[in-house]
This record gives sequence, structure tokens and C-alpha cells, in this order.
Amino acid sequence: MTATLPPFLGTQLSDNTAAPYSPGTMPNRLAHETSPYLKQHAENPVDWYPWGKEALDRARQEDKPILLSIGYSACHWCHVMAHESFEDQETARLMNEHFVSIKIDREEMPDVDQIYQQALQLQGEHGGWPLTMFLDADAVPFFGGTYFPKNEGYGRPSFKRLLSGLAHAYSTDRQAVISNAAQFKNGLAQLARSGREKEALFDVAKTSSALDLAISRLASRIDRVEGGFQGAPKFPNPSALELLLRGAHRAHRSGGADPNELTSCVTRTLVKMAEGGIYDQLGGGFHRYSTDAHWLVPHFEKMLYDNAQLLTVYAHAFQITKNPLFARVMRETFQWIEREMRAPTSDGGGLFTAQDADSEGVEGKFFVWTPEEVGALAGSDAVAIFERCLGLTPGGNWHDPHGHAPPGASILHVTHAPNSEDEARAIETAKRTLFEARSKRIPPGTDDKILASSNGLAIAGLAEAGRVLGEDSFLSAAKRIADFVLGRMQDATGRLHRTYKAGQARLPGTLDDHAYLADGLIALYEATGEARWLEEALRLTALAINLFYDDGERAFYVTAADDPGLIERPVSTYDGAVPSGASVCLHNLIRLGDVTGNARWLEIAEQVLAAHFTRAVENPFGFSHLLSACDLFMTRPTAIVLAGPSDALARAVASVYLPNRVIARAENAPTSISALTSGKGAVDGKGAAYVCRNFTCERPVTDATALAGALELG
Repeated sequence: MTATLPPFLGTQLSDNTAAPYSPGTMPNRLAHETSPYLKQHAENPVDWYPWGKEALDRARQEDKPILLSIGYSACHWCHVMAHESFEDQETARLMNEHFVSIKIDREEMPDVDQIYQQALQLQGEHGGWPLTMFLDADAVPFFGGTYFPKNEGYGRPSFKRLLSGLAHAYSTDRQAVISNAAQFKNGLAQLARSGREKEALFDVAKTSSALDLAISRLASRIDRVEGGFQGAPKFPNPSALELLLRGAHRAHRSGGADPNELTSCVTRTLVKMAEGGIYDQLGGGFHRYSTDAHWLVPHFEKMLYDNAQLLTVYAHAFQITKNPLFARVMRETFQWIEREMRAPTSDGGGLFTAQDADSEGVEGKFFVWTPEEVGALAGSDAVAIFERCLGLTPGGNWHDPHGHAPPGASILHVTHAPNSEDEARAIETAKRTLFEARSKRIPPGTDDKILASSNGLAIAGLAEAGRVLGEDSFLSAAKRIADFVLGRMQDATGRLHRTYKAGQARLPGTLDDHAYLADGLIALYEATGEARWLEEALRLTALAINLFYDDGERAFYVTAADDPGLIERPVSTYDGAVPSGASVCLHNLIRLGDVTGNARWLEIAEQVLAAHFTRAVENPFGFSHLLSACDLFMTRPTAIVLAGPSDALARAVASVYLPNRVIARAENAPTSISALTSGKGAVDGKGAAYVCRNFTCERPVTDATALAGALELG
């Protein structure tokens, strides 16, 4: 179903339809929200509502359409549209007279966002933010788009013209609106139920062959020169990179495709990203994505969820390559997280959501440099070195076509290696000088709400990177965050809340929240051996099944059945910037089901994988984490049980890339894995490692070098 641009957009309402709206001195209803993004709009002259019963009731009572605007605090084009339209008196007058306007933080309400993003895609447009949807009084969409400019441009009508045309149609041509809404509603219902196969069991040989073919298809999209997936813009795509690493591991075991070629697809990407402008060369951490094909010009926002996942990818690539650049990226990203994303200890020490792209109203201004600025701070010798090695360019090395960039500035990125160790030290000294000076600039805003889902991803990334690097500071941070989420973001029943801000946890947690946190706790258990993390992961996984799984549909839903009603209960399917909650839950079910012997969890995993597999192999980019779960299911996790004084053995395990594994400790093991750990202990007073598959264990290994070698071969 495709909804084309309605013909009534050419109609303008009279300028005399209402007196100019005057906001007075009172903020709107968003002032009472905890979301920083919503609060950014509290002083708009628009009569904004948060999503909820009050707004929907008013739309029905006054027979008005709903203008739904969805964004997030670090979204550059959300800010542009806010400044152009939502702060404009004339635009606000049109919105307030003819619509009930609702503003949503998509990070607080991913379920609502998913529904209306899908609606926009039914209209034939790519999704994105800001999302601007027009709904009838029952919240069914009848038209939408993303960014609409104040004046005609970018192939779009002006926002005021759009408002006038849609308001006129709603009052004079309701039948056309009803018809469009019906098409959207039917299309959303079909999407919710489509694409799942009836077959509930795998043919292992056919599945394995199809999976290898899907991985090869994904690898064919890699840019062999610049890394990443072909074209621009370029996103990090951690789940897709992880699937390629798994493909290399599969090829290494089977002797099929060239594992080195698949590995190089990933490592080339990670090197190019680490050397590019997408990486903050002074302060660590990755920006959202690159607008070009060379990783040079980013959208400058930094998201916790990107950096959390990239910690894991760089950790796995480091296990394979031992490239010191990858270790440095992990350490610098960790420093950025702890320095700039950590909530005060007095508020629990969880992690904030994102940093904005803009400072002082200009995208990237905080991060970029002119030769004059570098020379004034670090001297002329530093300018010469930075011009040769870090892309500093007289006149600037980037030019924003939309005019939002600081003039004459350069994005620092690695262009050449230093000529000597002395020059390398000079670069590091100059970097520290510039970083200190940058810290005195007006920084981008921070979205200081705390999301259970993003913090779960961060626990996983910190635990895995800390385990691989042997960095206790990473693990201490992961434990602090886990204690925070479990201690302050659960309701009385043990269900997670979605968001936390200013001492208040709110909104029922989604599948993503429970699945991501359980995944993080499994990683934390593997890294520390502390049984409480595994016990909580088991509890959260059982809760996720009870709340979000539908056995008849063989699907996981984003929301629980008893959550506040939406026009369609969204199904968790596609892996995007973050993996779907369903695919993460599948990983959890397979690992935990295998080590506990819970056949029901493995049965659920097989049913969901089989239901989605055909669609996934046709679109490996959109189902990359689900396909990784398929590899895990067919291979089955190798359980590595460590017993006795086993620190050296744990380091040996951490040195080897083992995507399909669970690491357990024999001492103080939860009763749920006692069948796996029982009877396993030290050997002649030495630490021992027991490598087990399907509850059949090999002879214990006490030598760390021998253990690493055996794992490399297996």
C-alpha cells in the first residue's frame, strides 16, 4: 500500500482563521515531563501534549486530527525543525487552531515510534527523525513524513502549507482521510502478521548452507577500500559486523569460505572508523554515523547504544588480530563513557543516553578546529604535524551543504602515521592540550535520562571488553551499572521500568529492556564468575517470555499484552542500529537453555528462528543478529567450566574469539546449572578448565597455553 502526496496540499486556509496564538509566560504541558527532549519543547508556543489519554480524548471531543511529532534530544534535524517551525508563532497558531499536537521522545516510547515508522514506510518513504505523522482521533495515521522545512525545499512542501492543506481536508474531505487511514491500518495489521513461516523445525544441513550464503551476501556489500557497507551515509552496524566475524569463525571450522577475507571485511572497517572523523580523536567515543563514504564527516551526536555495541565488536576483533589500535579505542571509549555519560554517584551511577550534535546552535562546533586555534594552543610545529597526520586543513576539510557547519574548520582524522616516536609523542602531547582547551568550550547538551535498554547494552560491552583486556575498571563500572538498574529500575513485581530521570523510574519496560539487560548480565557473569548476575539473567529471561512471547504466533512482541493499548501491538523483528529485542532474547534462550537443560527455552528459540529464517536469509542486513542466533543454535554453546584458582585459565579463554560459548564457574554456581558444574574442581590443587558440549566434558586442562590452543582449534 502506498499513500501518495495528497492533492489537497495546494489549498491554503485563510490567514484570518484564528487570532495569533500568544503563549504568555507559561510553559506547556511538557514542562512536567522527565524526558530532556520533551523539556526542550516546553517553552514552544505550540500547545504540546505528551502521549496519553488526555490528548487522545481531546482529539475525539473536538473532532480534530492529531499532529504527532517524534524525535530525540541528540537529533540534529529535530532541532532544525523545532527552531524553524515549533518556535515560530505563525506555525504554532496553525497547529494550535487545527490540531491536537503530541510530542514523543522515541527513546522513551520505542513501541509507539515503531508503529508510526512502519506506517511511514507503508507510504513509500524511508523512516527517520524527526517523524511527523498526522493521525485521526483514534490515533490511526492518514499521512506522514519526516522533516518538513519552514519554506518549500528539499522536494517537500513548507510545513505551514502542509498544515493548512491537511486541516482543510480533515474538515471538508473527511472521506479521503478515512480512506487513507483505513489503508494504513490494514497495512500495519498485515505487517504485524506477515513474514513468519509455518514450519517450526530446521533442516540442519539446508539451514547451515543458507546461513553461509546469507553471510556471503552480506560480505558482498562491504566497501573493500573504505570499509563499512557500500555508499553513503555509513553507519557502524555492529550486528552486521558481528555476523561477518561469526561467518569467519564458521569458515575456519568448516573449511568453506576464506575466513581471512571475512575477517578483513570487519577489521578494515574498524580501522577506518577508528582513524576517521566518526571517531572523536581527542576525547574518545564514536559519533552516530558518517554522512560521506570515507568516515570523515559525521553527524556529531554520540549515542550510548552505539558505543556500547562497538566495545563488544572491537573486543572480538582484538581477540582475533591483537591489533593495539583496537585496545586503545576500547580504553578511550570507556574513558568517554565514565567521564561524560556517567550519572553522579549520588544518583546511582547509571549511564546517560546521548550527547547532542549541536553546541551554541551549530552542529559540530565543539569538536572541530582551525589551524589558527591549534597554533595558538599547541604551537606552529603542532600545526604542521596535524596538517600532515590528522587532516587539519587551511580553510577547513568539510563544508556542510545545509550551512550548519563552522566556517573554515577541520574534523581531525588520521591521514598519515607519524614519522618517528618523537613525532608520535608530540601528537599525543598536542592532543592533550587541545582536549583541555576543548573542555572549556560550551559543550553539546547531554540527554541525561537513563534507559534500561541502553544500560543493558553498556553492561554487555563493558563486561566483554573488560574480560578481553583484563581491565578490572571496566568490570567495576559494569557491576555498578547493573546494581543501579536492578536496584532502581524495577517495579514491585520485578518488571523493569523503561526510563529513569531525577530519581523517578517510569514507563513499563519493553522486550528490549529485559532482553538487553539479561544479555549484559550473562556477559558480566562470564567476566566475574559472580553467581548473582546469572541468577538475575535467568529471572529476566523467564519474565520476558511471560510478558512478551506469543506461542501461537511464534513471535516476541515489543510490549506486554496488558500494556496501554496502541493501534497495533508491535512485533519485535528487524535488527537495526540496535538488535531487536527478539534476536537478543533468542541468544539468551539458547545460551541459558543449553547450560540449564531447559528444553522449553530451546524449543521457543527454534520455533522463532524457523518462523523468521527464510525472510532473514533474504535480508541478512536487517536480520543480522537473528542470523547470529541461528548460528549459535545450530552450533550450540560450548560450556567452559573453570574450577579452582583459575585466573590464568580465564585469561587464556579471554584471548580466544569464541562467539558460541558460555563461561561458568564451578565454585558457588547457581543450582540451575548444577548439572553442568557438579563434580568439577581443581586438579592436584591447580585450577582446571572443563570444556563441555551437550553435557559431555573433555578431560580437564590445567595449562593455560594448552587451553588457548585447544580452543583455537575447536
